Amino acid sequence: MRLNIVPLLKSHPTVLILAVSTTLLTSGQGMIIPIIPLYTDSLGASTVVIGLVISVFGLARLITNMPAALIAQKFGRRLPLVVGPFLAALGNALSGTAVSLEALLIFRFLAGIGSAAFITGAVIFIGDMSTPDNRGRMMSIYQGSFILGISLGPALGGLIAEGFGLRAPFFFVAFTSLLSGIWALLKLPESRPLPDGNISDNKLGNGKRVNDESAENIHTSGRNLFVSKGFILISLIFFATFFIRGGALFTLLPLIASNYLYMSPGQIGAIFTIPPVIGFVLLPFSGSISDQYGRKKTIVPGLSIVAIGLLTLGVSSIPFWFVVGMVIYGIGSGIEGPTHVAYVADISPQPKQAMAQGLARSIGDLALLTAPPMVGLASDIVGTTTVLLTIGLSVGILSVAFMLFAKETSGSPFVVQSK
Repeated sequence: MRLNIVPLLKSHPTVLILAVSTTLLTSGQGMIIPIIPLYTDSLGASTVVIGLVISVFGLARLITNMPAALIAQKFGRRLPLVVGPFLAALGNALSGTAVSLEALLIFRFLAGIGSAAFITGAVIFIGDMSTPDNRGRMMSIYQGSFILGISLGPALGGLIAEGFGLRAPFFFVAFTSLLSGIWALLKLPESRPLPDGNISDNKLGNGKRVNDESAENIHTSGRNLFVSKGFILISLIFFATFFIRGGALFTLLPLIASNYLYMSPGQIGAIFTIPPVIGFVLLPFSGSISDQYGRKKTIVPGLSIVAIGLLTLGVSSIPFWFVVGMVIYGIGSGIEGPTHVAYVADISPQPKQAMAQGLARSIGDLALLTAPPMVGLASDIVGTTTVLLTIGLSVGILSVAFMLFAKETSGSPFVVQSK
């Protein structure tokens, strides 16, 4: 199996530039994760309001994805990639000055708009820059920078809060977001294709035509894209992936670990670092596999392993099997990795690229927003074990459906391998 990550970065340096900007922005998001509940509580909020402050960030993402995609399509990719971090910087700086819960909600919403604009612009940018032959590896580089930032953030945010107070992390996050925007402004070129299929900015330096012959062969026509089997199935995968995060990973599993397996907060925190660490390690391999052998050969096994992990977690009666389930889940999510984003780019004709990515992300964010209350209500009615097993079984069925009905979009003989 060919990794070829270093040669890829040498021939496409703008991907590394985007990765730096992404790490700066997402490290800021990660810093806020352990601080938001404590900061909101210090303003006199109830538990319900604390949850609302957390979810308003996701609501902003859901509302912003499609407008950001349309702006990127009409005015270019640099606009959301530059303006997004600046909006995030402003929202986070204002959050650090909030003296009321109402103000904090507004400022967190503004920060969410900025974050969503950047992320939407980033996946569209990678779609522009890549071909079916290298898209998996390019998406894995971007996804790796995203995970790296999120993973580094919480520890740094906690240290800053301990040393300088609960407001301080917001100002530091504003600073890193500002750096992300400045870096993007100075370094990232425009990638929006011209009508003839060439990238619009000659600073890209690779002379790539985005609508090359191999890409055209796998595109779904613009008129039929959003009702095609491929787009519907990959949208369901987006929904399932985010639903698992919001419903299982963020809601059910911590409760199971604490209430039924009697784990301490420290033990739970350590165990929950397992999936992102495994995912980060596997990203370059999953990207290479999807480029060389095909997206389905990555997505289907990845989803199947995720399903096995969820089923294992659902029947865990001792901490050992809970840890095993988290390891299996981490392997599956790492294998699936960035491939579902690459698949959307594969099947989308260039004029629909931005809208397709924006819609897919919106579907995922909708799942992330609705999963916690849905799963919580279902657990109260039928129990956490039944809900978790149902989610795992549903993911397994989805992997079979994708295997049977989705078309392959990459790997020999679908593309000609590039040098």
